[in-house]
Amino acid sequence: MFLTSLAEFDDPGPDETAPDYPRIYLFGDSLTERGFFEQNNGFGWKLGKYYEDRVEVVNRGYGGQTTRSLRDHFDKWVLGQAERRGPPAPLFITIFLGANDACFAGHDTYVPIAEYEEHIRYYATSILENPATKGTKVILITPPPIDVPPQSDLSEIPPVREAEFSIAKLGMGPRTWASKRRFAEKIVEIGREFEEKSELVAVLDFWTAITKFSCREKGKTDEEYAKLDDDEMLPGSGMPGTWKFGRSVFTDGLHLGKKVLPLSTASEFSYPD
Repeated sequence: MFLTSLAEFDDPGPDETAPDYPRIYLFGDSLTERGFFEQNNGFGWKLGKYYEDRVEVVNRGYGGQTTRSLRDHFDKWVLGQAERRGPPAPLFITIFLGANDACFAGHDTYVPIAEYEEHIRYYATSILENPATKGTKVILITPPPIDVPPQSDLSEIPPVREAEFSIAKLGMGPRTWASKRRFAEKIVEIGREFEEKSELVAVLDFWTAITKFSCREKGKTDEEYAKLDDDEMLPGSGMPGTWKFGRSVFTDGLHLGKKVLPLSTASEFSYPD
Protein backbone atom coordinates (compact mmCIF):
# COMPACT_ATOMS: atom_id res chain seq x y z
CA MET A 1 0.00 0.00 0.00
CA PHE A 2 1.54 3.29 -1.11
CA LEU A 3 0.45 6.77 -0.21
CA THR A 4 -1.18 8.59 -3.13
CA SER A 5 -0.29 12.21 -3.72
CA LEU A 6 -2.87 14.71 -2.51
CA ALA A 7 -1.92 17.22 -5.21
CA GLU A 8 -4.87 16.23 -7.40
CA PHE A 9 -7.21 16.96 -4.49
CA ASP A 10 -5.89 20.45 -3.72
CA ASP A 11 -9.06 22.08 -5.04
CA PRO A 12 -12.34 20.14 -5.09
CA GLY A 13 -13.84 22.74 -7.41
CA PRO A 14 -16.59 25.30 -6.94
CA ASP A 15 -19.51 24.68 -4.64
CA GLU A 16 -22.51 23.14 -6.34
CA THR A 17 -24.97 24.81 -3.98
CA ALA A 18 -25.55 28.24 -2.47
CA PRO A 19 -23.73 28.93 0.82
CA ASP A 20 -26.96 28.71 2.83
CA TYR A 21 -27.87 25.26 1.45
CA PRO A 22 -27.51 22.56 4.16
CA ARG A 23 -24.57 20.20 3.85
CA ILE A 24 -23.19 16.88 5.09
CA TYR A 25 -19.50 16.02 4.76
CA LEU A 26 -18.30 12.44 4.42
CA PHE A 27 -14.57 12.51 5.23
CA GLY A 28 -12.20 9.59 4.79
CA ASP A 29 -10.13 7.51 2.41
CA SER A 30 -11.07 5.46 -0.67
CA LEU A 31 -13.81 3.64 1.26
CA THR A 32 -15.59 6.99 1.46
CA GLU A 33 -14.58 8.04 -2.05
CA ARG A 34 -15.97 4.82 -3.56
CA GLY A 35 -18.99 5.06 -1.32
CA PHE A 36 -20.41 7.54 -3.84
CA PHE A 37 -20.44 4.94 -6.64
CA GLU A 38 -23.98 3.93 -7.52
CA GLN A 39 -22.74 0.64 -9.00
CA ASN A 40 -21.29 -0.27 -5.59
CA ASN A 41 -24.53 0.49 -3.75
CA GLY A 42 -22.33 2.95 -1.86
CA PHE A 43 -23.35 4.58 1.38
CA GLY A 44 -22.53 8.07 0.06
CA TRP A 45 -24.77 7.49 -2.94
CA LYS A 46 -27.50 6.07 -0.66
CA LEU A 47 -27.33 9.11 1.61
CA GLY A 48 -27.46 11.38 -1.41
CA LYS A 49 -30.73 9.74 -2.46
CA TYR A 50 -32.09 9.84 1.10
CA TYR A 51 -31.38 13.56 1.50
CA GLU A 52 -32.14 14.48 -2.13
CA ASP A 53 -33.43 18.07 -2.54
CA ARG A 54 -32.91 18.67 1.19
CA VAL A 55 -29.19 18.44 1.96
CA GLU A 56 -26.04 18.29 -0.19
CA VAL A 57 -23.90 15.24 0.63
CA VAL A 58 -20.26 16.20 -0.01
CA ASN A 59 -17.63 13.61 -0.92
CA ARG A 60 -14.42 14.25 0.96
CA GLY A 61 -12.97 10.78 0.39
CA TYR A 62 -9.34 10.60 -0.72
CA GLY A 63 -7.90 7.30 -1.96
CA GLY A 64 -4.77 5.99 -0.27
CA GLN A 65 -4.80 8.54 2.55
CA THR A 66 -4.51 8.32 6.32
CA THR A 67 -5.42 10.30 9.42
CA ARG A 68 -1.94 11.82 9.27
CA SER A 69 -1.86 12.81 5.60
CA LEU A 70 -5.35 14.37 5.66
CA ARG A 71 -4.92 16.80 8.59
CA ASP A 72 -4.32 19.85 6.39
CA HIS A 73 -7.02 18.81 3.95
CA PHE A 74 -9.51 18.46 6.78
CA ASP A 75 -8.70 21.96 8.02
CA LYS A 76 -9.00 23.45 4.52
CA TRP A 77 -11.80 21.53 2.82
CA VAL A 78 -14.03 20.44 5.69
CA LEU A 79 -13.75 22.89 8.57
CA GLY A 80 -12.36 25.67 6.38
CA GLN A 81 -15.12 25.31 3.85
CA ALA A 82 -17.77 25.31 6.58
CA GLU A 83 -16.26 28.56 7.86
CA ARG A 84 -16.23 30.14 4.40
CA ARG A 85 -19.82 29.15 3.63
CA GLY A 86 -21.24 30.31 6.94
CA PRO A 87 -24.58 29.18 8.42
CA PRO A 88 -26.17 26.77 8.51
CA ALA A 89 -23.60 24.47 10.10
CA PRO A 90 -23.23 21.03 8.48
CA LEU A 91 -25.87 18.55 9.61
CA PHE A 92 -23.20 15.98 10.36
CA ILE A 93 -19.64 14.97 9.43
CA THR A 94 -18.48 11.37 9.22
CA ILE A 95 -14.89 10.39 10.03
CA PHE A 96 -14.16 7.05 8.34
CA LEU A 97 -10.41 6.42 8.47
CA GLY A 98 -8.00 3.68 9.51
CA ALA A 99 -8.01 1.18 6.66
CA ASN A 100 -4.66 2.53 5.43
CA ASP A 101 -3.31 3.63 8.82
CA ALA A 102 -3.46 0.02 10.06
CA CYS A 103 -1.00 -1.33 7.49
CA PHE A 104 2.21 -2.57 9.06
CA ALA A 105 5.35 -0.55 9.73
CA GLY A 106 7.32 -0.29 6.51
CA HIS A 107 4.27 0.55 4.41
CA ASP A 108 4.03 4.16 3.31
CA THR A 109 0.60 4.50 4.88
CA TYR A 110 1.37 3.05 8.32
CA VAL A 111 0.42 5.27 11.26
CA PRO A 112 1.15 4.04 14.80
CA ILE A 113 -2.07 3.50 16.71
CA ALA A 114 -1.22 6.11 19.37
CA GLU A 115 -0.74 8.73 16.65
CA TYR A 116 -3.90 7.51 14.90
CA GLU A 117 -5.83 8.10 18.11
CA GLU A 118 -4.43 11.63 18.39
CA HIS A 119 -5.56 12.48 14.86
CA ILE A 120 -9.05 11.05 15.38
CA ARG A 121 -9.44 13.04 18.59
CA TYR A 122 -8.25 16.15 16.78
CA TYR A 123 -10.88 15.75 14.06
CA ALA A 124 -13.73 15.15 16.49
CA THR A 125 -12.70 17.90 18.90
CA SER A 126 -12.17 20.42 16.10
CA ILE A 127 -15.71 19.88 14.83
CA LEU A 128 -17.22 20.16 18.31
CA GLU A 129 -15.30 23.34 19.18
CA ASN A 130 -15.37 25.28 15.91
CA PRO A 131 -18.10 27.99 15.79
CA ALA A 132 -18.75 27.18 12.13
CA THR A 133 -19.75 23.63 13.07
CA LYS A 134 -21.69 24.44 16.22
CA GLY A 135 -24.39 21.80 16.60
CA THR A 136 -22.88 19.57 13.89
CA LYS A 137 -23.06 15.88 14.72
CA VAL A 138 -19.87 13.82 14.51
CA ILE A 139 -20.10 10.20 13.39
CA LEU A 140 -16.98 8.11 13.95
CA ILE A 141 -16.92 4.96 11.80
CA THR A 142 -14.55 2.07 12.41
CA PRO A 143 -12.49 0.73 9.53
CA PRO A 144 -13.92 -2.58 8.28
CA PRO A 145 -12.09 -5.91 8.36
CA ILE A 146 -10.25 -7.21 5.31
CA ASP A 147 -10.84 -10.47 3.47
CA VAL A 148 -7.88 -12.86 3.76
CA PRO A 149 -8.11 -16.27 2.07
CA PRO A 150 -8.00 -19.09 4.64
CA GLN A 151 -4.77 -21.02 4.92
CA SER A 152 -4.50 -24.78 4.47
CA ASP A 153 -6.33 -27.11 6.83
CA LEU A 154 -4.54 -28.14 9.99
CA SER A 155 -3.27 -31.52 11.06
CA GLU A 156 -5.60 -33.86 12.96
CA ILE A 157 -2.86 -34.49 15.53
CA PRO A 158 -3.55 -32.04 18.43
CA PRO A 159 0.06 -30.99 19.26
CA VAL A 160 0.86 -30.51 15.58
CA ARG A 161 -2.41 -28.71 15.03
CA GLU A 162 -1.67 -26.23 17.82
CA ALA A 163 1.79 -25.53 16.42
CA GLU A 164 0.43 -25.04 12.90
CA PHE A 165 -2.27 -22.68 14.19
CA SER A 166 0.31 -20.58 16.03
CA ILE A 167 2.46 -20.40 12.90
CA ALA A 168 -0.55 -19.44 10.77
CA LYS A 169 -1.22 -16.44 13.01
CA LEU A 170 2.21 -15.07 12.08
CA GLY A 171 1.29 -14.81 8.41
CA MET A 172 0.98 -11.37 6.82
CA GLY A 173 -2.73 -11.81 6.10
CA PRO A 174 -3.86 -12.75 9.63
CA ARG A 175 -1.58 -10.12 11.15
CA THR A 176 -3.01 -7.42 8.90
CA TRP A 177 -6.55 -8.55 9.76
CA ALA A 178 -5.69 -8.36 13.47
CA SER A 179 -4.19 -4.90 13.03
CA LYS A 180 -7.36 -3.64 11.32
CA ARG A 181 -9.36 -4.96 14.26
CA ARG A 182 -7.18 -3.13 16.79
CA PHE A 183 -7.73 0.14 14.95
CA ALA A 184 -11.47 -0.51 14.80
CA GLU A 185 -11.53 -1.18 18.53
CA LYS A 186 -9.67 2.07 19.11
CA ILE A 187 -12.39 4.00 17.26
CA VAL A 188 -15.06 2.35 19.41
CA GLU A 189 -13.11 3.26 22.55
CA ILE A 190 -12.71 6.89 21.47
CA GLY A 191 -16.30 7.10 20.28
CA ARG A 192 -17.76 5.77 23.52
CA GLU A 193 -15.72 8.31 25.48
CA PHE A 194 -16.96 11.18 23.32
CA GLU A 195 -20.54 9.88 23.47
CA GLU A 196 -20.45 10.17 27.27
CA LYS A 197 -19.43 13.83 26.98
CA SER A 198 -21.59 15.02 24.09
CA GLU A 199 -24.88 14.03 22.52
CA LEU A 200 -23.46 15.29 19.23
CA VAL A 201 -21.09 12.31 18.85
CA ALA A 202 -21.97 8.78 17.77
CA VAL A 203 -19.81 5.79 16.84
CA LEU A 204 -20.64 3.14 14.25
CA ASP A 205 -18.84 -0.18 14.78
CA PHE A 206 -18.76 -1.15 11.12
CA TRP A 207 -16.10 -3.82 11.71
CA THR A 208 -18.42 -5.82 13.96
CA ALA A 209 -21.47 -5.12 11.78
CA ILE A 210 -19.84 -6.64 8.69
CA THR A 211 -18.37 -9.60 10.57
CA LYS A 212 -21.67 -10.47 12.25
CA PHE A 213 -23.47 -10.00 8.94
CA SER A 214 -21.25 -12.67 7.35
CA CYS A 215 -21.75 -15.01 10.31
CA ARG A 216 -25.52 -14.61 10.14
CA GLU A 217 -25.39 -15.46 6.44
CA LYS A 218 -23.75 -18.73 7.49
CA GLY A 219 -26.56 -19.34 9.99
CA LYS A 220 -24.43 -18.54 13.04
CA THR A 221 -26.09 -17.30 16.22
CA ASP A 222 -24.62 -14.59 18.43
CA GLU A 223 -23.41 -17.31 20.78
CA GLU A 224 -21.68 -19.10 17.90
CA TYR A 225 -20.18 -15.79 16.79
CA ALA A 226 -18.73 -15.32 20.28
CA LYS A 227 -17.22 -18.82 20.20
CA LEU A 228 -15.70 -18.22 16.77
CA ASP A 229 -14.21 -15.04 18.17
CA ASP A 230 -12.81 -16.87 21.21
CA ASP A 231 -11.35 -19.54 18.94
CA GLU A 232 -9.84 -16.91 16.59
CA MET A 233 -11.89 -18.28 13.71
CA LEU A 234 -13.83 -15.25 12.47
CA PRO A 235 -14.41 -14.80 8.73
CA GLY A 236 -11.82 -12.98 6.67
CA SER A 237 -9.06 -13.59 9.19
CA GLY A 238 -7.22 -16.06 6.93
CA MET A 239 -6.92 -18.67 9.65
CA PRO A 240 -7.32 -22.35 8.69
CA GLY A 241 -10.94 -23.45 8.82
CA THR A 242 -12.39 -19.94 8.39
CA TRP A 243 -14.16 -18.58 5.31
CA LYS A 244 -13.85 -15.52 3.11
CA PHE A 245 -16.43 -12.76 3.02
CA GLY A 246 -16.39 -13.05 -0.76
CA ARG A 247 -16.23 -10.57 -3.65
CA SER A 248 -19.81 -9.42 -3.13
CA VAL A 249 -18.73 -8.06 0.27
CA PHE A 250 -15.13 -7.06 -0.52
CA THR A 251 -14.36 -6.58 -4.20
CA ASP A 252 -10.60 -6.90 -3.74
CA GLY A 253 -10.18 -7.87 -0.11
CA LEU A 254 -10.33 -4.24 1.05
CA HIS A 255 -12.97 -2.22 -0.80
CA LEU A 256 -16.65 -2.77 -0.14
CA GLY A 257 -18.81 -4.74 -2.56
CA LYS A 258 -22.45 -4.42 -3.51
CA LYS A 259 -23.70 -6.99 -1.01
CA VAL A 260 -22.53 -5.07 2.03
CA LEU A 261 -25.47 -3.36 3.64
CA PRO A 262 -25.19 0.43 3.25
CA LEU A 263 -23.57 2.06 6.27
CA SER A 264 -26.86 3.72 7.11
CA THR A 265 -28.44 0.31 7.78
CA ALA A 266 -25.45 -1.81 8.68
CA SER A 267 -26.35 -1.76 12.36
CA GLU A 268 -28.91 -0.31 14.71
CA PHE A 269 -27.78 3.18 13.80
CA SER A 270 -29.75 6.07 12.35
CA TYR A 271 -28.39 9.12 10.56
CA PRO A 272 -29.88 12.46 11.59
CA ASP A 273 -32.90 13.91 9.77
